[in-house]
Amino acid sequence: MANGYMKIFVLGLIIVLAILAATYGADYALNSASQATSTVTAYYVPNAEPNLGDPGSELFWSTIPWTTVPLVPTIPVPGGASGHTQFVYVKAAWTYINGTPYIFILMKARNHGFISWNACPERTPDGQLWQPFSPVHTGWWVVNVSYSSTNQSLASVYYIPQSEQIQYPPGYNLGNPIQIIVLNESGHLVGEILNAINPQGVPLNKGQPIIIKSLYLNYSGHIITALSQFLAMGLNDTTWSQSAYNEFYPEDTAEYVSLFYNSTYTYPERFAILWSLGGVPSDWYQVAYTPHMMPGTSGAISAGQDELWILNNNPRANNTQDFGYPGNTLFSRNSTPPYYHYPQYKDPLNLGYLENQGLIADAYVNGSSIYYIGGMPFIGFPSINNPHYNAWDLMNGLYNSSQLWDPSIVATGLKYVHTQTGVYWYAEFVRTFTTMGVSGGQGMSHYQVQLYPGHSYHVAFAVFQGGAGESVDFKSISFWYTIYIQPAPGSSSMLVPAIFIINSIAAPIIFITFFNKFNIIKELDAMSIKLSQNIIKILKVNRSENR
Repeated sequence: MANGYMKIFVLGLIIVLAILAATYGADYALNSASQATSTVTAYYVPNAEPNLGDPGSELFWSTIPWTTVPLVPTIPVPGGASGHTQFVYVKAAWTYINGTPYIFILMKARNHGFISWNACPERTPDGQLWQPFSPVHTGWWVVNVSYSSTNQSLASVYYIPQSEQIQYPPGYNLGNPIQIIVLNESGHLVGEILNAINPQGVPLNKGQPIIIKSLYLNYSGHIITALSQFLAMGLNDTTWSQSAYNEFYPEDTAEYVSLFYNSTYTYPERFAILWSLGGVPSDWYQVAYTPHMMPGTSGAISAGQDELWILNNNPRANNTQDFGYPGNTLFSRNSTPPYYHYPQYKDPLNLGYLENQGLIADAYVNGSSIYYIGGMPFIGFPSINNPHYNAWDLMNGLYNSSQLWDPSIVATGLKYVHTQTGVYWYAEFVRTFTTMGVSGGQGMSHYQVQLYPGHSYHVAFAVFQGGAGESVDFKSISFWYTIYIQPAPGSSSMLVPAIFIINSIAAPIIFITFFNKFNIIKELDAMSIKLSQNIIKILKVNRSENR
């Protein structure tokens, strides 16, 4: 009798578990269906190899369907510069190479406007450079060059107290690297300023040296008022930061709805992928948060924090027509690579140094700004780099370049193809799943997305038609999408959906059996045996595929 009660207890437990599993299975199916239209699947492809000299030509791409991603203009002004690209087509795949997983993402978009590999710096409609000064950390090295518009050959140089340095984004001000040198002319000391510019980016004094008529500098707490002091402290020929004090800042650009360009003066073609790093409730991504920079800022995102992969055709693309082509030694075809991968970072392909590849601008984005990850500083956005160096060290070359964070961990290919329906750009991105150890344990990976099989990630896409006047704020963007990384065949994570599918099918059968059969125990035994046999079959199939 006790055995009979035990069987009834087991029956009730199994029914409850089956109903719960069926409910979960239904939710899983509904969620999967609702996400299907906004999900890009990264399919597992064994033994895949990139061909970044001809992106999209690899055979495995022919087996993967395109996902059509609609795009919208960032600044929807009639006749404005935004929104030329209505759709971008996306494919994703991944593979193992010597035990290290790699992600491959292919994007395709129709070209609009002029085609040119020789991109130009952005200008406002009245011809002013978009941002002639680069962001530099605020500090004692920031100075003002005070000159007369009627005589630019003489100037005073004095430091700006940090409390008076306009900080945008927080901790940064816009500055221009200048050199200060002291010459001994027949026993008389003469100070000169080199490379100073005006707020429009035009060299002062027509690029000729400017004579220093007065000096008031702060060198790490030591006030310098005489050229002899400057020499005695070993500062001759050092680099300082000329502040853009109260001049053209990124937030001043919010009023513009277009940029200046023409057939010979065009901007880079750009493809961008935005990876969410969190900071936003997951359920609200596709409802409340738009994945684009806030107009009038230097790149601040509307919410959360993200990693941004930016590929542009100058200077980072892999076409030799691009005069800034980095080649397989980063930013020079002939020099030795200035960075190296740390031994802790597993990258059998050695991304960043492949033949015929390009690079991305790897960036971290939050609610204050966009920040370059790694590489040389003062390129155009604030940089996040080795924390052991300050702005003075970086400006004056007082560092070992191999100790800077490696900017070359995402390899790319870019090309354009003439078809019967128009010209299309193809952009391919390749990276290891994880970046732990790439900076020697200094923390670079904290600003980068880490990928794992069987997981989903919030992602967004953007296309800049440089030949049609799109750049900086002006582009076409998607809403939030999801990239789902399909597990490799034979992995344990493949079993979970199968078991829930079996349970969801078995649940109604068990329910019907309970109410329509008097011999409950007999039916239950048969059902349990059948269910167990199905699970064993799945296990055997997965085990054989794994071999």
